[in-house]
Amino acid sequence: MPLPGCKILVLVEPPAAIIKIAGRAAAENARDFQQLIQRLHGDGIARFALDLSGCLLMDSTFSGVLAGLATEMGPTPGDDWQHFTIVGANARVLDLLDNLGVLPLVDVLENCIAEHKLAECQELELAQHSKTEMATCCLEAHKLLMKLKPENAAKFRTVTEILEQQLSTVA
Repeated sequence: MPLPGCKILVLVEPPAAIIKIAGRAAAENARDFQQLIQRLHGDGIARFALDLSGCLLMDSTFSGVLAGLATEMGPTPGDDWQHFTIVGANARVLDLLDNLGVLPLVDVLENCIAEHKLAECQELELAQHSKTEMATCCLEAHKLLMKLKPENAAKFRTVTEILEQQLSTVA
């Protein structure tokens, strides 16, 4: 049975935002997620609660985009909290984030976000991205994961080589 596609729901309550990701957090939606976070951060949102209680799995591209955003925003000066808090993630997603070296960049809570808050969320309209945009996003995400944890280099070397070759034929 195929897994359901991704649905991203957003509720902004400055200076924070709740983002619920349901279904598959995969490469097809990583760019939408990245653009959403960058836009909200540009609007002054500093904290992001990612409700993953409905996220069945997360692929390496989506994980790499999350790691890139967390790295890009850097530590919060004077505070000991991260910009991203993962809430309600299943063991499979947490294991992936841990194995790829992303987990230290985020805070993790086991409990889900109150349902009344999630009921107020607006669904993000997901875009169709070109093959070049997809390949660029995937390449950037995997390069960051390779830089983040040396063990990832062996896992993603072939993927990055294929993506680089694909992008060089377009340019």
